[in-house]
Amino acid sequence: QAVLARPAHSPGSPRCDATSMAAPAQIAPPIESDEELQRLYDWVDGIPLSRPKRNIARDFADGVLFAEVVNHHFPRLVEMHNYSAANSQSQKQYNWSTLNTKVMKKIGYTIHQQDIEDVSGAAPGAIERLLVVLMDRVVQAQEGQLRPRIPSGNVVPRVANLEPSSARAEVAAVKPTSSAGGRGKAAAPGAPGPSAGIDPGELAEKDRTIAELREMADIMAEKIKKLEQLVRIKDAKIEAMSQKLAKYGLS
Repeated sequence: QAVLARPAHSPGSPRCDATSMAAPAQIAPPIESDEELQRLYDWVDGIPLSRPKRNIARDFADGVLFAEVVNHHFPRLVEMHNYSAANSQSQKQYNWSTLNTKVMKKIGYTIHQQDIEDVSGAAPGAIERLLVVLMDRVVQAQEGQLRPRIPSGNVVPRVANLEPSSARAEVAAVKPTSSAGGRGKAAAPGAPGPSAGIDPGELAEKDRTIAELREMADIMAEKIKKLEQLVRIKDAKIEAMSQKLAKYGLS
């Protein structure tokens, strides 16, 4: 049975590191008062979003605006290209599951599956409960009570802005090459080794970038597969309609 509990924090409490926090999935707690609800709406209104808010339950159902809210406060945690506007329930839940595994765990919180189903189904009050949890996490981070698990390095890889070929070229530039005199020859005494001048942190960052590119390619391949399936279904429907028209001499 999942517990209803909002993470408590106080200015004097020790800082929590999200990397070491065990965050079992828990149902987001209910809003405690009308004042808290209004405070939440005011907080959300202060964040620039890509779509106007008309009905918060429906507007946030596909997870995109929630990702934008997280990105506004934790820009180094979110890769917005992972989240696309969706109408189908399956794609909405996919967006939320991606948010859960790629983003929320880095701030020490795991969204309960029941909340994912409620929010993606635009259940009244569901998104407000999750937004309050997120707002609490933002406050904790601002007060120094929470340290999100931010990727190492000065710049987080923005996979959407980096082509796979350029990433491979960058990595190839730091790989050791064979000497012009032939293969297998030992380096001349006193010559710099193949790893001289290479920053291990930079190389690790490039490896992470390539891994994220491969993951993105897998996601795109899966989306293409689903689109192809939809095309086949539409073709089958068109064929069936054509046969009916032909049967009645309307083709």
